[in-house]
Amino acid sequence: MKQLLRLVKTNRPARIKDVNIEENRVRTHAGQQCTSIETETEAIKIMAEELTQPKQEQNKALILKLQRSTFKQRRKFIQTVEDGNMQSIVEKYRIMKIPEFVRSSKGMEPDMALSMVTRMDNRGCTVGIIHADNDSTTTSRLKQKFANIKKRDDKNHVKKNLSKQLYAAANKYKELKGKGVIAYILRCYMYAISSKQSKEDELCERLDSIVPHLFGDHSGCSGDWCTYSKQPETYRYKHLPKGEPLSNENLRKHLETVTENYKKRSSQLVDLGSTQSNENFNNIVASKAPKNRSYGGTSSLKARVSAAVLQKNEGYTWVNKVNKKALLSPGTISVRVGQRIDRKRLWQKKNSSSVLFKRDRFKRKHKKTFQQIKAAVLEGETYQPQIEENVSVRDIETIPTKYSLEGIDNYVVFDLETTGLSRTSDITQISAYDGMNMLNLYVSPRQSISSKASDVTGITFSFERNQMYCHGVPVESVCIRTALLQLIEMIQKKSRPVLVGHNIHSYDVPVLRNLLREFNLLSSFDNLIYGCIDTLKIAKREIPKADVQNYKQQTLVQKFLEIVYDAHNSEEDVRSLYKLFHLKLKQTCSGKDLFPFNYLSIVEGFSGVIVKKVISKDTARKLSCTGLSLHHLELAYKRNNDDGVKSIMQEHGLKGKTANVFKKFFSEKEE
Repeated sequence: MKQLLRLVKTNRPARIKDVNIEENRVRTHAGQQCTSIETETEAIKIMAEELTQPKQEQNKALILKLQRSTFKQRRKFIQTVEDGNMQSIVEKYRIMKIPEFVRSSKGMEPDMALSMVTRMDNRGCTVGIIHADNDSTTTSRLKQKFANIKKRDDKNHVKKNLSKQLYAAANKYKELKGKGVIAYILRCYMYAISSKQSKEDELCERLDSIVPHLFGDHSGCSGDWCTYSKQPETYRYKHLPKGEPLSNENLRKHLETVTENYKKRSSQLVDLGSTQSNENFNNIVASKAPKNRSYGGTSSLKARVSAAVLQKNEGYTWVNKVNKKALLSPGTISVRVGQRIDRKRLWQKKNSSSVLFKRDRFKRKHKKTFQQIKAAVLEGETYQPQIEENVSVRDIETIPTKYSLEGIDNYVVFDLETTGLSRTSDITQISAYDGMNMLNLYVSPRQSISSKASDVTGITFSFERNQMYCHGVPVESVCIRTALLQLIEMIQKKSRPVLVGHNIHSYDVPVLRNLLREFNLLSSFDNLIYGCIDTLKIAKREIPKADVQNYKQQTLVQKFLEIVYDAHNSEEDVRSLYKLFHLKLKQTCSGKDLFPFNYLSIVEGFSGVIVKKVISKDTARKLSCTGLSLHHLELAYKRNNDDGVKSIMQEHGLKGKTANVFKKFFSEKEE
């Protein structure tokens, strides 16, 4: 055994500073060998002799060292002290032997309760009833010594334990998995238990009426909590599936068993108490003496607990009162802060019992729960114990969230001139402009340019000479693949920009998409951009029809920018549209104006449900503009059968009716 005992340094010359007891030898720091000793007690006697006449300052230093030591060291030191002077020092400064709880932490609660009740009984205060949970053997141990003591359950713990039982039963009975079913059953039980009955018979009578009520028998229901007697013909269950009563007989037997268990404990449920004030005090103590630090072995624990008691009894102004009692300045700022916190505390206490506060709290809780469900549906599997070891985990795909323009500063305006009006036409000119960089390319088509397109754009192409002309002037042209690659190269310079164009939703994007897919560049291009904005839709929404003749780009530019330019020249088109968008239309844009570049692919994915008349084409287009595909909706349903589809629909501002349609479709598909 190696034990280090430190002594207080004094002015006497022959003072031992540090004594190491090892192999029955005592050595100083200088390495000099001292008198050989047989036991540790003899070593302590040697130290006691050095303190036969200690000074007052030395006493204080000794006491501080003892207080900083652990319980075990302090108790061992005090037990082995035999010198009278040393013992008088210990008694003078009240350093007593502190008992240490040597059993398990689970046994601490009943032991503490027994100790407290015994101490109160010794002081003449007899405890008749205790309010506690059912998680320990406190009551059984108390009744061994106090036979007449009674126990009342805690309301919050009763509700918590009942909730656990119902959720455990939901794994066996799928009727309990319906939205709000468990919460409704829990409310029925808690209303019966919390009604403050004065007799056990009244409580048992209310408990007996719960299960029949849930299964459609209202003969035993009371009018103060069941409205069946008021409107028996039109009565519907608000929180049960389809407004109909439960019908599973096995579930009924299970709930009857739960009811019987509570009836057996009716004596403890007649007058429920609450341990919230105790929990509140525990939290205050934990704020003064955190559990992750060992303040239990220090002398400051008493002061910390005392501070918690003062805060509980006197409020946050207790510091000022202590300072005032000690003839110290309370501090004007401290007084003001303490009073403000106390006022807030009283306001919360007063309002927390009001109906409006409880409704608001319920709404906040419901909103938080829904947000958690939505996050789990959107993200998939993110965290579970040992999830990486589960090789079957594949549900890591993220469902697209709602589009937002917040923080988006990169916009690229683009325009196409083509060989005709078909969505399969070839490009003859492509231009893109981001405010600084301009891309303008003439593109050699693979099909002939229609006469109408040539009249509008002035672009012609001679296949014999392989030469392109613009208004009769020869211009240099590139192949389609080269033009697409240069467009991708320009967009790569920006961090996921938004593509902007006039009437691009119905024409430019489909044409560009078809060509990108043909040259296997669609996925690369789609990953580079955030989304698309069609200025034609914004103009129709924000500009009254009476203010303009039409919504053509050149008309809008002439009206609001007072600029006349060469229309249907894609280079001039993108320059003018960039100015129009930033000066007139950008401030009215929102996330709803964004749509994905691959929205046509998403629409094609809904073709099966459109044919089956599950949804209409218009609904499919609306869904595609949000970026939600049929695969995403099915994935949301698999992650949460009840609220998965609804949560992502609401995230994107879509109707709940559509969510119910898809929920029904996916459930029938599983069957």
